[in-house]
Amino acid sequence: MAIVEDITVEDDEISSSAITKEKLIDKIEKLSKELTVPVELVQGFMASQDEDGLAKYRFKALKLVKEIKNNIELSKEQWEEIEPEVQLRIIENVIRLNGEDDPWSSHEIRLVIEDILPFLSSSIPILILPTLKPYFSSHPSLSTSTSRALNRPIGGEIDSKIDLHDNQPFKDPSSFSWGIINLLIYSINQLNQNEIENNIGMILPPTLILMDDWEPSYRFIGCKILHKWINKIDIEMIKRMGINKLLINSLIHSISLSSNPPLKGLLSITLNIIDKFTLEKSKERIELYSEIIDKGIIQSWLYSPSGIEGRQVLININEMLIEMIDVMGTGIIRWLKNIIPNLLQPLQYPPTYPVLPHYQSNLNCLLIVMRAIRKTGRLERWRGQILNILCRLWVQMKEKRGINDSEDEDHGGSTHKQDFETQIESLIKQIFKELAEQIPSIKEEEFSRLMDLSPGIFGDLIPSSSM
Repeated sequence: MAIVEDITVEDDEISSSAITKEKLIDKIEKLSKELTVPVELVQGFMASQDEDGLAKYRFKALKLVKEIKNNIELSKEQWEEIEPEVQLRIIENVIRLNGEDDPWSSHEIRLVIEDILPFLSSSIPILILPTLKPYFSSHPSLSTSTSRALNRPIGGEIDSKIDLHDNQPFKDPSSFSWGIINLLIYSINQLNQNEIENNIGMILPPTLILMDDWEPSYRFIGCKILHKWINKIDIEMIKRMGINKLLINSLIHSISLSSNPPLKGLLSITLNIIDKFTLEKSKERIELYSEIIDKGIIQSWLYSPSGIEGRQVLININEMLIEMIDVMGTGIIRWLKNIIPNLLQPLQYPPTYPVLPHYQSNLNCLLIVMRAIRKTGRLERWRGQILNILCRLWVQMKEKRGINDSEDEDHGGSTHKQDFETQIESLIKQIFKELAEQIPSIKEEEFSRLMDLSPGIFGDLIPSSSM
């Protein structure tokens, strides 16, 4: 377990008229040094966290940032006299601590830091950028002198990736790397269009290195960082540098990995950037959309993990498919032969509590697909499969109603379970109604036979207008 020294800040009152600039620098620097996260608390890949050590550190850090804030607020004039370079040196650890997902930070700590940041010199965001270079190696697909895209990665496609993943100082706890990404994020958040464009050579490499990392969490951080600055600059400049393809390829590759836990929001970022670089309804945009569906949805169905983890990935695939339907509309029919079977196949198994969220997601997605292709007349081909599987599921849901299944109770409250069951039954009814509207002949044929077979079970499933 990490040993985190408990410190007690000095109790002497600070008077803005009594303290000198030099004394303020010494005091802030001393407090800031105490914020350094111990190496043993900087989590490596697959390493377990020292929760007790982290809790003690957060308690200590909260006291420290509050003291730093008080010192600055009570000595504003002296603080403003401090050179920007010195401000950065003595306040850097505070900025490093301002990360939402970092285990050594907390909401309370970040609230105090947000009160400190407005006091910092406006020059600090630019001063930060050169300090990041030792932590991020040059990207093999970028020119080291111009940051333009290279025709071929330095070292070749395979070896360049190996080298990139082998040399990662930004992850090395021994190189004082903790919170380094927060410095980059703070800088980008503060810089305006001209500042980003003039310093793109120091912003682009760390962004791409993070986007191409082998750990999904870092890839997602890189994608979010890209989203922050790409919306501030002239897109034509990026095109002239030839890096638009690099960025989009990296984003689509990240989608194709089907990470677990899913990277929520990644597809939205990708679509936003594709729309910036391509013309509406252009061949280039359609090809990129198609690549997302092929690699991020169709292939992900094939390679998603099994069990509970796999279900979370599959639910995320459904959400991505719905998002792609929003942008492609009836263009989705090209993949119907993959989409409908993959949405129906999991519904063949008993609807136990753990699978209910997955069933609800699949049925909702299926309904949206059906509505999207309404004008194409392509649904009739799938009428038999949809009816067969959903009728069986309906019967199983009806049979389970009122039965106190001990396995279900072990996995969650009965109210939550009933909510999912209600949603699933409602979705099945809506799908049957959609079938009746798109394929009128189904009313006299399949619906009639179902009612003859068991009016008690199927009576409230078949739309009344169909009979």
